[in-house]
Amino acid sequence: MKKMLLALLMISFVLVPVSAKNGFAAGVNLGTNAGLGLRYSMSDFDIVGNIGYGFLDGYLSVDAAASYTVASFQIEQAPFDVTVGGGAYVGIPLSSGTNLGLAVIVPVGLKYHMNNKDLPLDFYLRLAPGYWLKPSPYFYMGGYVGALWRFD
Repeated sequence: MKKMLLALLMISFVLVPVSAKNGFAAGVNLGTNAGLGLRYSMSDFDIVGNIGYGFLDGYLSVDAAASYTVASFQIEQAPFDVTVGGGAYVGIPLSSGTNLGLAVIVPVGLKYHMNNKDLPLDFYLRLAPGYWLKPSPYFYMGGYVGALWRFD
């Protein structure tokens, strides 16, 4: 199953840039869910998502959220955004006898946007507290650090 997940991630890294649209970014996401990080930017908000392996629960992890920029600031001309959003986390079991996982998440993050046409990267740090609904209710906490290549 891990080989299939790795093959899926490699295919995604090839296909995502080919199908990129204005305001799209893809890259690497590391943390409680390690794998492919995605973002589609719109005028008022971003759709962010991660697909990978959940190290805390052993699931194939998929999460998506709408992310709004609530504040922006600069440190020595380097632009940063503070983001808050809402979304869902789905954990698909990779072993038999394990139930599907589902959580509501509220990601809060810090994003650094490189203003370089030759190296169009965004770096982010995101915490995603939430509430695990299935298989049994409890408080959920996810955390990510990542880098995305912008295709705009």
